[in-house]
Amino acid sequence: MKKLRVVYRLSLLALHVAVGLLITATLLRHGEARPLKNDKRAVISWWMRRTTRILGLNIKVSGVSSERPMLVVSNHISWLDIPVLASQLPISFVSKIEIRQWPLLGVLSAGAGTLFIRRGGKNAANQAAEQIAFRLRRGDSVAVFPEGTTTNGAGVRRFHPRLFGAATHSETYVQPVAIRYPHTLGVHPATPFMNDEPLFSHGLRVLAERRIDVELTLCRPLASHAVDRRKLSEQAHAAIRQIVESRPDLPRTQAMPDAR
Repeated sequence: MKKLRVVYRLSLLALHVAVGLLITATLLRHGEARPLKNDKRAVISWWMRRTTRILGLNIKVSGVSSERPMLVVSNHISWLDIPVLASQLPISFVSKIEIRQWPLLGVLSAGAGTLFIRRGGKNAANQAAEQIAFRLRRGDSVAVFPEGTTTNGAGVRRFHPRLFGAATHSETYVQPVAIRYPHTLGVHPATPFMNDEPLFSHGLRVLAERRIDVELTLCRPLASHAVDRRKLSEQAHAAIRQIVESRPDLPRTQAMPDAR
């Protein structure tokens, strides 16, 4: 049964990616350079919602999002976090510049308005914050994963404060978002993406599952004026951690290597 499910979903996913490439080539050609209008955002949201359904994700959202531009920050468990967030919020993501050259994924990411940044170097984080601040000022909401790596989903690692400088520089609100993949074992075992596992093999494990529940909690937005980036990161971390670690039966968080 699982093999048939994987084959069926892979077929749907292949067709869906082809539709995404067509949409990118016709409607989203300037996603990196120009702010995406509401109609184009709606198309991206539709495509992402369809993606989550093909993957078997059952998403429940609590809290209310704002229409104003925001720096969206979330805990990071898996590559699944990206379609989950993008299916519910009108956001662009930040990614390492190497992904821009990847077949298929690079084209789709660019069309969706992904901000590609260079990693490494003494001033890389500050430069990334400046680029994000520019996007926020022009009216885009941008999502980042301030843990800097994926975890096993049982807890939340310390947030790196530098990227929060994008919010303080642009006086933009921060929207903390908590992601959970609840399961009788605590966290659904198919969801954490870590230990340098190849994306394809992890994707097959996800596709083999009948359903994966997702809980997305939109916490109270945080004002960035009159507070420094470190304090802002601590406030966002506390809000997300309260949700993610609310169950006493979950194991302790483990630090995992960057698997993105």
